[in-house]
Amino acid sequence: MLINNSSKNITIHIMSSIIYHENYPPPWRPLLIIVFPLLPIFWTYQITITDTTLTFGYSYASTTINLHDIISATPIDHVNGLRNWGGWGIRYNLRGETGYICKNGSAVKIAVKMKDRNGGECAPKIYVFNCDEASRRRDDNTHLLLPSKDLN
Repeated sequence: MLINNSSKNITIHIMSSIIYHENYPPPWRPLLIIVFPLLPIFWTYQITITDTTLTFGYSYASTTINLHDIISATPIDHVNGLRNWGGWGIRYNLRGETGYICKNGSAVKIAVKMKDRNGGECAPKIYVFNCDEASRRRDDNTHLLLPSKDLN
């Protein structure tokens, strides 16, 4: 942990260790030349898992989730962006799921705890996102996206 105590501002940075990281350009990035204003948003696709959070998505359109809010994580062997989601990018389907679909291939489907306006639990939010190592596990055999059994 770093603490910077200047005269009026106090900044605390808590450093978490990165457990997993993917970062690559979407294969369809050259097509973004047609819609030039979207180019910076979708420039790179990334996944970062730290001790406490999961972040996935594109350069300026990503989602960060606390690992303790993830109810389930299910690897998917193959997602076809066009057939399963109607294209690539940030997609939504009729079941209320949100997809961060960068390419055809393996993916992870996660269910995340959600709270209603009164603080009570409501239906989980479902995300599907591409991940090269979708079925990767920890040493204690829990899925990489679920909190370690040692932490519970």
